[in-house]
Amino acid sequence: MKVSLNWLKELVDVNVNIKELTDKYNIHSAEVEEYYNLVDASNLVVGYVVKKEKHPNADKLSVCQVDIGGELSQIVCGAPNVEAGQKVIVSLPGAILPGNFKIKKSTIRDIESNGMICSLSELGIDKKYHNEEGIHVLPEDTVVGKSALQEMFLDDEVMVLDITPNRADLLSMMGLAYDTAAILDTKIHLNTPHVTEIDEVNPVVIKIDTPNCTAYSARVIKDIVVKESPLYMQARLIAAGMRPINNVVDITNYVMLETGQPLHAFDYDLFNSDTITIRMAKEKELLVTLDEKERVLTKDDILITNDKTGVALGGVMGGFDTEINNESTTILLESAVFEPVHIRRTSSRLDLKSEASARFERKVDPKRTILALDMAAELFSKYAGGKVLKGISVIDNTFKDDVEVSLSLEKINHYLGIDLSLDIIKETLTKLAFRFELTNTTFKIFVPSRKQDVVTYQDIIEEVGRVIGYDKLPLTLPSTVSQGRLTDYQEFRRLIKKTMASLGLDEAITYALINERKVYDFTKVQDEVVKVAMPMSLDRSTLVHTPLNGLVEAIKYNNARKNNDVFLFELGKKYEKDNETLLLCGALSGEISNVAWQGKKEVVDFFTVKGILESLFLKHGLSHLEFKQMSDYKNLHPHQSAYIVDRTGTVGFIGKLHPKYAKDNDLKDVFVFELDVLKMYNLRRPLKKGKEINKFPSIYRDIAIVVDKEVVAKDLTNTIQKAGKRMLVSINVFDLYIGESLGKNKKSLALRMEFSDPAKTLETSDVDARTKEILAYLEKQHNAVLR
Repeated sequence: MKVSLNWLKELVDVNVNIKELTDKYNIHSAEVEEYYNLVDASNLVVGYVVKKEKHPNADKLSVCQVDIGGELSQIVCGAPNVEAGQKVIVSLPGAILPGNFKIKKSTIRDIESNGMICSLSELGIDKKYHNEEGIHVLPEDTVVGKSALQEMFLDDEVMVLDITPNRADLLSMMGLAYDTAAILDTKIHLNTPHVTEIDEVNPVVIKIDTPNCTAYSARVIKDIVVKESPLYMQARLIAAGMRPINNVVDITNYVMLETGQPLHAFDYDLFNSDTITIRMAKEKELLVTLDEKERVLTKDDILITNDKTGVALGGVMGGFDTEINNESTTILLESAVFEPVHIRRTSSRLDLKSEASARFERKVDPKRTILALDMAAELFSKYAGGKVLKGISVIDNTFKDDVEVSLSLEKINHYLGIDLSLDIIKETLTKLAFRFELTNTTFKIFVPSRKQDVVTYQDIIEEVGRVIGYDKLPLTLPSTVSQGRLTDYQEFRRLIKKTMASLGLDEAITYALINERKVYDFTKVQDEVVKVAMPMSLDRSTLVHTPLNGLVEAIKYNNARKNNDVFLFELGKKYEKDNETLLLCGALSGEISNVAWQGKKEVVDFFTVKGILESLFLKHGLSHLEFKQMSDYKNLHPHQSAYIVDRTGTVGFIGKLHPKYAKDNDLKDVFVFELDVLKMYNLRRPLKKGKEINKFPSIYRDIAIVVDKEVVAKDLTNTIQKAGKRMLVSINVFDLYIGESLGKNKKSLALRMEFSDPAKTLETSDVDARTKEILAYLEKQHNAVLR
């Protein structure tokens, strides 16, 4: 909510500057995001163009003699629309325009120029608030020589509030006036409308056929003239972030900003009926809205009709067929109260968020429905020449009585943790403009309808606390039965993050919502998905089954911006209908190292990622986990993928993206992994205790054996480990050879074995004998032959 300080001062006494007011709002009301001058410029006056001549040395420039208040000033102007007889904005020498643009006396093509004739854009007013090209021409009634900003009501300051969903009262200047009065302990001066009606009777009849419209009222105003709205109104709309359009639209917006009650004006001549019927739309009923788009409605949409066809979406947007235009002379003015849930559903589904729907979604004050209608009627009479027909057509089923809440002084002090006196509570309730009755130490408080967020005694205590100031409440620590430490599982999760970061990966946090089409990209079983009831968009409609979706998107995003070396991990969740599973996922792509001067570079491959995971497992007592080749995932490479398993089952998987999937997503050589964190935690084994360093030397033997291609290296090393018994300390594969000389479907693996005994120096004969046993066992188990 953007708040005009000048407008606020008209409704309430403000005895502090905007900086002090901002500080008080931050403590007592709503957070202030920023504050600023509406126009940050100086030394601007209203000028009158007495004479305009063509520049002698430039085709597109004019030399103007401008009266700036008792004296003529010569100004060279390049605007195509400048003419003699206009009143304009003049920035005099010494003026500073937005962007620290300083105006000085100058010579332009040999002609002296003493200032500049300004456009609205040059004053820093964004183009979205006007559609002018060239200089801004002021109305005839502006006074030459006076401050241009004052004459245009742009000498204002703006405070931008971040309003939480429960503070609907702050979406109106009246609500802000009440809150400011409570904060500053000052008086409010709200406007009271005075409507002059003609004898002609308002003929409109209202019918409500849905409980989702609790009040609807209408006035008819004829003989209006559509034109520009007054300057003060335009300035306040701009300050509020709304574009001035014409007096009819501006008056409805202006009254909405002041009261918080949205209004809508129909062209009564195009309405084609004296009957207004409010009902729920029929399934697939059509309506063309003001933005000229045909909307397909559902039975959840509130529809305003002329008793035959739809003319507006209740609380969201008017219809195109009854739109006000420059030829309109009679308007039907609507003021209503709609049920918030249906407004929210309609505006979200159709992506039609507006100032009106934002207010209806948070509830409006039912006591202001007629007030807003009368305020607008008065302004139409004053600024559009309108004649207000006699009477208001109205059906009102709203509850307007003040909400009664009983609350004792003891309960207030107990909840706030402070010792407040009766007098302070009475003073605070008076500041809030809440009526109350006091019996001993118990208050019966009457909450006005403007405070739709206050319904319980807890809400009253919150109101008292914020007006007094949360900074005044004592600081206390909550009592708790917790031990003040992380659980083992929490510690395990943090250690995983630290380990992954130490291994060179960057932690990412990706969206948990994706397009439903992508949910099963990295899952083997198509479990039921969890959808958001009212998604912001189709791309954020469904909860993920694995964080890999987001990590792969992050790789794609980085690659598109020439960042090809990306190593990411995430501790995220798999969301199922009745369960959430914490997963450790990673996605890696690009170069790990590049030593250009040596002509060497190392890129991520399957074994790089496998090595990273083995380091993680070794660190956390999971070194018993094994990698088992598989080809079960449609978007993983069938020959570069593996399950991560132990004897109890599968813990996760690792693999390279399938070439087709990678090509379809503009990716290249991306490797991914996924691990179930809870399974890892439960499968941990105690880390082995450190052993005394062996004092005796090791003996190494290298062997090359020929086996069938289908034989996995892991099976060979397991067999060798069993045969080598305690004498065999380690075994590593260091070479693989495949060639015609070995025979069909054969391969050669070279392995290095380390032998040692902690009690003695091994003899060569002992090692040779054990090596023969190993070779014999390999031949028996795998039909292996020494090469």
